[in-house]
Amino acid sequence: MPPESNLQPPPGRWGSVLAWVLVLAASVFTIAAALLYEQNRVGDRRVIEIRAQAPEKGNFYPRRIEVVAGERVRLRVRNVDTVGHGFALPALNVGIAEIKPGEDAIFDLTIPEHGSDYEFFCTVWCSTEHMQMRGQLVALPAQARR
Repeated sequence: MPPESNLQPPPGRWGSVLAWVLVLAASVFTIAAALLYEQNRVGDRRVIEIRAQAPEKGNFYPRRIEVVAGERVRLRVRNVDTVGHGFALPALNVGIAEIKPGEDAIFDLTIPEHGSDYEFFCTVWCSTEHMQMRGQLVALPAQARR
């Protein structure tokens, strides 16, 4: 006959604590892995996030974006509003008809070599102040490289 084991399962309280620690560790690992993946997926592009809200709630933010001519960027336009918005940057051939509430639109582009200013604006009638929903992307000369 085998000897009886003195091993006892942990009391109920410690089992719950262990479960919570494991859930927390798995969550932190998942978030860290997702951030690392996103960073490597973007590569050498600078990510610029633009939040879209109706003008009376905040407009595009930031409304002025400075980039260096020749720089590779990823524009992530995030609609944080409860109505749809659009996005157009016609001089750089960038645009999307509508970004639904809570969604993102992503555009990868290289800023042309010459310094210039490019206007972007909303393409969906989002409020009575819609015509003021615009911003500016400023291409600094290549000598201004950071």
